Amino acid sequence: MRRFVSFVLVAVPAMLVAGPAEAATVDISIVSTTVGFDPKTATGPFGDTFRWTNDDALNHTTTQDSPLALWDSGTMGAGDTFSTTVNSAGSYPYHCAIHPVSMTGVVRIPVRVAPASGPLGEAFKVLVAAVGAPDGFVYDVQRRKGNGDWAIWKRGITTRSATFRPSSSGRWSFRSRLRETGGGRSGWSPPRSISVS
Repeated sequence: MRRFVSFVLVAVPAMLVAGPAEAATVDISIVSTTVGFDPKTATGPFGDTFRWTNDDALNHTTTQDSPLALWDSGTMGAGDTFSTTVNSAGSYPYHCAIHPVSMTGVVRIPVRVAPASGPLGEAFKVLVAAVGAPDGFVYDVQRRKGNGDWAIWKRGITTRSATFRPSSSGRWSFRSRLRETGGGRSGWSPPRSISVS
């Protein structure tokens, strides 16, 4: 019999509320201790729900790595499912707490940019989350021009977006992470770019 395990995170509820109407579900299969999670890297926009199904006969978990530790399914038996919604850009590594060496994966949430191209003087929006930062959390945003080095553009913001007014034309890329003010942080999100003419 298949059970559905719903996920509630008391410490940061604003991060895990239902996403926008266009939100989708990204399915991840727990295959075995040798294959692990399929896919190992799951990518979706913030507001998407990530759903793990234990398709193995053994017990497993999906447990987000410390120090953030945003989700933990607890023990999932064969056929069990677990879902969580991630509402901020970043890379979130996780593992099976029962088989932590052989079973690892990552959830990746890219930033959004709008518009994707425009003239010099255009105001571009860089969206880093579906919601403002929950208490005790902030967002950091990096940018780079062309293939240059990444540099901090916005540090410790709590709003879900920031406006970029480029000073020169070219390709500008952005990436973001969720940071706990006490020190924990996600990895950097997959980048997104704008073209400025």
